[in-house]
Amino acid sequence: MSTLTLPASDPRGAKAVAIATDAGQWAKCTTRDGRKYYGIRSSDGSHYYLVTRTSCTCYDAQRHECKHMLAVRLHCALVKEQQDAAKYDDIFKRFDYDEDRALTRILGRPQRGVIPASQIERED
Repeated sequence: MSTLTLPASDPRGAKAVAIATDAGQWAKCTTRDGRKYYGIRSSDGSHYYLVTRTSCTCYDAQRHECKHMLAVRLHCALVKEQQDAAKYDDIFKRFDYDEDRALTRILGRPQRGVIPASQIERED
């Protein structure tokens, strides 16, 4: 799990979180060479920025990491976290089983007239 730290003093962090909450509205783009981009609509709604974790077509990205790149990194980290959680949930479900069913699967079904070893009590 990777940690993404957003300094409280940097206004881009709060803006990035707000943008990331609309990730369901982003356009998903793939270039011919297989690179993936997100199309994030500008705040005035007049155009889209093409954004990856490390690049953006907005003016701020020419000088430093912009709020759009931070939003994409937040979104990608959340998606990865959810995928990892689902994977581990599936692993734990495999170990949730009924003990009697497991013994039956290992030892086979008891034959008629035969007392299973688990029901025999020892007398000393």
